[in-house]
Amino acid sequence: MPESHARPVAQGRDVLLRILKGSVAAGASDVHMRAGHAPVVRMEGVLRPLEHPPLTAEFIEVSRQVLAHYAGIDPSRLAARQGNFACEVEGVGRMRVHFYHQAGTPALVLRTIPKVIPDFALLRIPPVVKRVVGADRGLVLVTGATGNGKSTTIASLLERVNQERSMHIVTIEEPIEFMFVEHRSTFSQREVGRDVDDIEQGLTGALREDPDWIFVGEIRTTREFDVALAAAEAGHVVVSTLHAQDSARAIQRMLQFYPEEHQAAIRERVADVLASIVSQRLIPKRGARERILATEVLMRAPTIQDCIRDPARFRGLTQALESGASEYGTQSFDQQLVTMVRDGLITPESARAAATHPNDLVRTLKMGKRF
Repeated sequence: MPESHARPVAQGRDVLLRILKGSVAAGASDVHMRAGHAPVVRMEGVLRPLEHPPLTAEFIEVSRQVLAHYAGIDPSRLAARQGNFACEVEGVGRMRVHFYHQAGTPALVLRTIPKVIPDFALLRIPPVVKRVVGADRGLVLVTGATGNGKSTTIASLLERVNQERSMHIVTIEEPIEFMFVEHRSTFSQREVGRDVDDIEQGLTGALREDPDWIFVGEIRTTREFDVALAAAEAGHVVVSTLHAQDSARAIQRMLQFYPEEHQAAIRERVADVLASIVSQRLIPKRGARERILATEVLMRAPTIQDCIRDPARFRGLTQALESGASEYGTQSFDQQLVTMVRDGLITPESARAAATHPNDLVRTLKMGKRF
């Protein structure tokens, strides 16, 4: 590399590392870098600009090259206007990188990936979800908005399987986030763009790789869902994410992959194969800057399956979740939010802002009722 080019790259790398080290040390989950702006970090869900001079387009391009070098990826992948990869940054840790263009200039968003996969208790995942670890077939979904910890929850679930069962776990990710150390299970972690062309190809290939569990980062298309559903029906556990606020919306999203005339058959298939939906929202903790997890949990149960199969009964899905708490361990968001308020973990105002049915939640709190 010519000295005239090596010097600015080295200088850019040093500035980049200072930004990332300081951000991660302060507890940032995400770092945004755009030309003409100071870096912005997300702390406990809130965006905060750093005290830093505006970044140049040249600096962001150098940063992209440095991060790609850490990732060991083919430089040709950087020719695209946007893309994803993950890398281990020296002195910082593992990060997911998204590069893109806005207003004709390059930009980056980096997300921190914990080195140690948190366990269920630390994440406050309800104990009933541990039952999923013992599943031998079925579809498991973790849903919620971006930034609500879906990837971390799935990593915790897969790590629990890794610790307790001898399974072959195939992952199809864009990019690979958590790197697993094999204990009782073996992993084949495949990255879209590096190991496989697209998610559909990865899913189809996974069925020929003797899998027990298959994790696909996100289901986006009808064809992807078709393959995932068939894999679950064939006797595999398929784990994935959907951008849906709760169980009802997740099921509606699955049905919307298909035209109206096919939905009766799809309802039947989903009712038969759906093992669990864990829906997540991070709520500000009372008296603290941190956020804590609130969950809605659907587990396979006869009443749940009836609600999925029969459109006339589907409106009763939330009530079925609430009434199945003692027998099946299911719970609605509002059910847990009421408990969290009464336990002093969150304020009534935060609970109302996050509730599926805010007015009903307020009435329940005022009357001191229990679900």
